[in-house]
Amino acid sequence: MDRTYTVDELIGALKRRWKIMAIVSGSVLALATLMIARIPNEYSARALVMVEGLHPHPDLVVPIISTSLEERVKNVRSQVYARGLLTTAIEELKLYPKEREKNGMDAAVEALRKDAEVHAEGDDAFSITVRGKDRDQAARIANRLAELFIETNLQVRAGQVTRTRDIIAQKLAEMRGELGQSEGKLIAYKREHANELPELVESRIHEREQLSKQIEIESTFMNDAKHRLDLIGTQPSGKDTEVGRLEEEYDFSRAKLSATTAHLTADNPDVISQQRETQATLGRLQAARARAAQNDLESRRMNEAVNRGQKRVSALEAREEKIDRVVAVSPQIAVQVNEMDRDLDMLKAKVMSLTSKKAEAEIAADLEAKSAPTEFRVLESASPPFLPSSPNRPQFFLLALLGALALGSAIALGQEMGDRSLRSESEVGTAIALPVLACIPRIAVAGHRAPRLLTINAGSEA
Repeated sequence: MDRTYTVDELIGALKRRWKIMAIVSGSVLALATLMIARIPNEYSARALVMVEGLHPHPDLVVPIISTSLEERVKNVRSQVYARGLLTTAIEELKLYPKEREKNGMDAAVEALRKDAEVHAEGDDAFSITVRGKDRDQAARIANRLAELFIETNLQVRAGQVTRTRDIIAQKLAEMRGELGQSEGKLIAYKREHANELPELVESRIHEREQLSKQIEIESTFMNDAKHRLDLIGTQPSGKDTEVGRLEEEYDFSRAKLSATTAHLTADNPDVISQQRETQATLGRLQAARARAAQNDLESRRMNEAVNRGQKRVSALEAREEKIDRVVAVSPQIAVQVNEMDRDLDMLKAKVMSLTSKKAEAEIAADLEAKSAPTEFRVLESASPPFLPSSPNRPQFFLLALLGALALGSAIALGQEMGDRSLRSESEVGTAIALPVLACIPRIAVAGHRAPRLLTINAGSEA
């Protein structure tokens, strides 16, 4: 049956075996103290970096790098732990030679990452803490990491400004090229449709009205000429005309004159009368012929006038049809020109915007170049620490003391539990499961060991 102990019994057991507990605890404490003393000191050096942003008036310059200070401070840890920055520090300060010789640069970089810590200090500062066994080297590493971070960050920001400016300049050149092409297309389109442009519609309508009036005038002239031709055409033809009738009279008068001259002398009054009559008939015939020739000339002139009028009217009507076609397609040309003008205006607006952004980028780049040395600065340089940051020997000693006492107590209690001696009436009753009849008290004799408790049981007579 397992035995249970009360608190008082445990305290009594420790008192009885205090020598064992003291020896064990003292030995453990001495060994722990020796080990604590042999732990090498580790020093921590801290550098504080301040980030001061440039804040020009927004009406003067639109920022081209929108990263806030808070975001940059949050990203400091990843920047400081970057392999390139750590590699530069390791090579310059010749750090971790054993790790580099054994496992290469990657092992040295990982070792430096473990020994370096980065913490944000407020909204615009951060600290770089480096742990190491050499206090001077820890300070040098912390300061160099801060310097490398500032140099790298300034180079990155300068590169961002330069890239932003170059991108804007490249885009501006592309937009200007597109603007030139659009202007060329618009000019070529207007040149191709010079007669169909919407701004010429009113003049074309006015021109058509003038053409209609000219056609009307030409038609009037042609109608007059046709009327004259009609009048000329109503006269009789052949012998029925005046010339034909007078020719017959002239031929009859000549025949009569010939017959009279054949029978009578030249000075005969009949002959002279007939001659006069023949001459008069001839005069009338010549006058009739002259009038007939004039009518023929007038008829040709009227026919020519009618032909000219018809050609003129056809040309004017063709011009009218051309103007009608121009006016009909003018709305479509207007829509196309308006679209091209709108696209051209949009390109001009973009070019103006990019030109403004380029000027702002130039100003921002100049401000960045002038303010870069003061934007990042080391507020507190790391100095070699006077006291080590670890190990915490008082704390370790206290823990060792508690552990030694616990181990000594455990060993003492273990021996106590392994001892089967009976030291009280209750232990006797528990051990033999019989009633106790009498107990002899402990009698201490000088120079002799105290006897154990003697117990007489009711079953001893048997």
